[in-house]
Amino acid sequence: MRLIRLLALRYTFGLRKKVAVTLISRFAAFVVGIAVFAFFIVLSVFGGLREFGLEFTHAFDPDIYIEPAKTPYLSTKDTALVVLKTSPEIALVSATLSQEMMLRFEGRTAFANIIGVDSLFREVVAGETMVGEWVDPGANDLVLGIGVLSQLDGAAYDHPEGVTLLFPNQQSKSVLNQYPFRAQTALVRGIFQLGESLDETTAFAPLSMVQNVLRVPMHQASALYVKLQPEADDVSVQNTLRQQLGSNYRVLTKTGRNPALYKMLQTERIAVIAILSLVVLIALFNVVGAIIMTVLEKRENVKTLHQLGAPRAALRAVFFVQGLFLSFVGGGIGLLLALLFVWVQKTYALVQIPGSYLPYPVALEWSSLWTVLPVVGGLSVLVAWLTSGVVKGVLTRP
Repeated sequence: MRLIRLLALRYTFGLRKKVAVTLISRFAAFVVGIAVFAFFIVLSVFGGLREFGLEFTHAFDPDIYIEPAKTPYLSTKDTALVVLKTSPEIALVSATLSQEMMLRFEGRTAFANIIGVDSLFREVVAGETMVGEWVDPGANDLVLGIGVLSQLDGAAYDHPEGVTLLFPNQQSKSVLNQYPFRAQTALVRGIFQLGESLDETTAFAPLSMVQNVLRVPMHQASALYVKLQPEADDVSVQNTLRQQLGSNYRVLTKTGRNPALYKMLQTERIAVIAILSLVVLIALFNVVGAIIMTVLEKRENVKTLHQLGAPRAALRAVFFVQGLFLSFVGGGIGLLLALLFVWVQKTYALVQIPGSYLPYPVALEWSSLWTVLPVVGGLSVLVAWLTSGVVKGVLTRP
């Protein structure tokens, strides 16, 4: 085995009579390094863009979301919910009450999901207002998505007359009812912009105001937003809460609230890995050429070694190991340079998004590393083993 490694090292890095063969070998390692460098960089950029997008998607999502499974509202006085206050993995719990309502301003109307929030809501989620202030828990305020505001009119922001919220009055279903809607006036204190799906459908208001419009008791809510301790695992906490709360409640993580989004991201990642694997495979064809050229150059030496008693399997192993050296040296250098580039980008933000001062997002993830290593390693072993079989052809020829 030592002889095999020595011969492979000599054939890979030693000087040869034919300079062209040496150049082909070095070029093969160089191309593999470029392919691995691109592989890791693209995965890191994909991970960075995914994190960047999810920051907006989950801006107003809690770590754990709890809602009633059988009734429209839950009672914050339910003894089963005591576990939320006693669990060491839970930091904060915020009650919310959401309802689809119609908003009217100077003859223009819009429909939005009004989410009533308490004073702890801002500490549970990471969302921020783009313009203005957050709602005052004791006032009649609104924070609108920019899409909802555009449907009403930009002048609605901080207008002294405010926006009117309308909700069907279900207490009287008579056709002659003179007051078919419950109305509440609120001032628009803030605007947020996070994404089209949220901006055009969502508004926030004080919990007490929404409870008053809906005629809901103060201890009732439609959902609980839970913030976990930094070291807590959301999936583990989810499973524990499901067992403790029983079938009366649904307990969801951020992933569980957006299954279609995460499935789409996973599908895109698989597609990216498949395409980049094909790029690496094409780059490894240069290793195929380098091994074949080396076999042709050393065919007399190969025949001599065979006549001296070296078995075919050992001779084939020499060129197999040579192919691994070319792939792993080139790929290893490319991977180290890629790791260095991603670290520099995260630390110093050398590359910025065109037209802005935002650094191009990248993510230094273990998942990217453990994707590149088996893909490149597996393809390198396969290509080197199949190509080293040309030795049999050399030995069978006179």
